[in-house]
Amino acid sequence: MRRVLGWILPVLITAAVAVYVGGVVTGRWDANPELGSGANAAPYPESTDPEQRKAQAELCPLIDRPDVYGLVEPAGKSKGTGTSYLRDTDWHQCSVSLPTSVLRLAVGHDRTTIAAYQKLFPEAQPRTVLGRPALWTAGKSMIVNSPWQEATLLIAWNRADTGGMVELTILRTKLNPADEGTLTQIAERQVPGVPGWTN
Repeated sequence: MRRVLGWILPVLITAAVAVYVGGVVTGRWDANPELGSGANAAPYPESTDPEQRKAQAELCPLIDRPDVYGLVEPAGKSKGTGTSYLRDTDWHQCSVSLPTSVLRLAVGHDRTTIAAYQKLFPEAQPRTVLGRPALWTAGKSMIVNSPWQEATLLIAWNRADTGGMVELTILRTKLNPADEGTLTQIAERQVPGVPGWTN
């Protein structure tokens, strides 16, 4: 997917997934997580880019932790294998590679609203999470010919939905019907820890 108006969220999602499936986006990631690489994967080197370091410091501790892994993958199989960081305009992102999936947390402070996103993607299902407008989507990756499936929960940054949001996504080779509940649980536990978040 190409840039839409220069700031629409799907661009971020598309670029991130493209990195996972083919490494086609360069210069923004410390390393490309490989699905199914298991516990033997080497840790990714710490970034020297200030914006990537910000994502590493602010977002990764919220999802790069065993109690979160255990919600995404079965007990005994859930172990993070590395973390990548992305900074795109007003968005910061952290992704954690697990043995059979990838968990992503992204935060954007641009003008995009949940209401605007739903107009662009009417198949997105409205929800309310943490007292804010939210959207749930699940299906094939937007990358052409990609084997990935992705389940995404988008949450408005504020109750009035004036712009900005938090995105939580699980990438798998096959969708899990339980992923909506999993992402909602992760959001309720971890999103309040995002810097600047207010109840």
